[in-house]
Amino acid sequence: MSPRPSIYILGGGLSGIAAAERLSRDPDAPYHVVLIEARPHLGGRTGSYFDTRARREIDTGQHLFLSCYTGTIDLLQRLGTKDDLVFFDRLYIPLWDPERGLNPLDVPGNKSQLSAAGGLLQYEGLPFSRRLAFLSVARAMPRTDSDVDHLTAHEFLKRAGQPDVVIDRFWELVILSATNLPSRSVSAALLVRILKESLLAGGHAARPGYNAVPLTELFVLPAMRLFRARSVSVRTKTRITGLTETGGRIVSLATSQGEIPLSPEDRVIVALPPWSFEKIVPLSWQETPLVDRINRLSYASPILSIHLHFDTPVRIPLIAGFHQSPIHWLFNKDAMEQRLIPETRPWFDWSEDREDDLLPTQMVSATVSGADTLLETPDAELAALVSRHLLLLDKKNTASPKGIVAVRDRFATPVLGTGQSSLRPEARTSFANLFMAGDTADTGLPATMESAVRAGVAAAEAILSESSARHVAQGKTAPSGEKAIPA
Repeated sequence: MSPRPSIYILGGGLSGIAAAERLSRDPDAPYHVVLIEARPHLGGRTGSYFDTRARREIDTGQHLFLSCYTGTIDLLQRLGTKDDLVFFDRLYIPLWDPERGLNPLDVPGNKSQLSAAGGLLQYEGLPFSRRLAFLSVARAMPRTDSDVDHLTAHEFLKRAGQPDVVIDRFWELVILSATNLPSRSVSAALLVRILKESLLAGGHAARPGYNAVPLTELFVLPAMRLFRARSVSVRTKTRITGLTETGGRIVSLATSQGEIPLSPEDRVIVALPPWSFEKIVPLSWQETPLVDRINRLSYASPILSIHLHFDTPVRIPLIAGFHQSPIHWLFNKDAMEQRLIPETRPWFDWSEDREDDLLPTQMVSATVSGADTLLETPDAELAALVSRHLLLLDKKNTASPKGIVAVRDRFATPVLGTGQSSLRPEARTSFANLFMAGDTADTGLPATMESAVRAGVAAAEAILSESSARHVAQGKTAPSGEKAIPA
């Protein structure tokens, strides 16, 4: 009896984890799933570690979830950790800007687009006459995302009637946070997709959420347990160093642990960032459209995460954003571990006193997206910068941090500028047994956790549907559309 064919997944980040989970659901599937990761652990950018100075587990970077992250929520459901993701009952985030101080963005958590529009119109961080411009964005939505892929997000917003003050003091932070790029550098298609899936779908789809446990406990450890139970082979500390191709298909994988020959029935899913993929492709592929497009996606935008530990608690909201500021977000880690959500307020609350938004914490995490200008800043200066932002939230936040951990991710996300939809590959490629996932895959979304998960599932589904179609062509039945793989 010939051995079962294998599906090799290159890269153990969220996209690779999602692909492996999808492919391993059927215990009787006639193929073996192999997940290969260069690092000692899975998870990619969604990891955490124990910091001895803070005496607690720290995420390498704080991630903000949205309730429209259907793929991520489904994955956590299957991993058994969905309840460790805490969503607000509405979109409620205090936002600070230099002119108007701290004002909450408060959008009801129902399915009404009118309520979402009403929430935006109540945002007091802008003069009311300027808030009216929000309404024109919905009217400017294109029929398809690709219709505006030739524009930057900034150009699209200007065409949609957004004044500079509204872009600078509202949209810029939204775009930076979602795409890790400024509005003048990122494709408008990505902004359009984000809006369609969140605010324009109603406030229920735009509710923010956070992980109440460290990211390793949310994703990595439960994935490892699941993969052991499903007999998925996980090979960590194994770097892919090259692919060998013959006749339009991959015939072997070169790894730091030796060569892996592939049978004609084996499949390969690449769930690597573009700058890693371009290092392993054969020289003969350099002129192919696939590699040319991915090479053009190999410019990276960095993220800076700063974690401050205090002996004396400071008081900040659960989550606070900052317009026109070097620090974009602050997160109250103690409140998150307690699974708190903002107190529900009356629909119209014009009071100036929002003291109940401030909650004590001894751990503050700060995030800077598109962090090119701060990457080389010494830790002490970063701690002082975050401390100044704490004072903006509460003048009583005078405590000095006891320790700082700064995580500088220089290769966080690819730069997805204008024309990106024509560069990002679909799951299927022109090579017979090669499938694409990860940040390069064309999900229509920016390089977020949700995009990674959707890309991994799409690559797995492409293999399953291909195998099912081949079985039908051979006059065989593919049970439930999942078990078929070349016989």
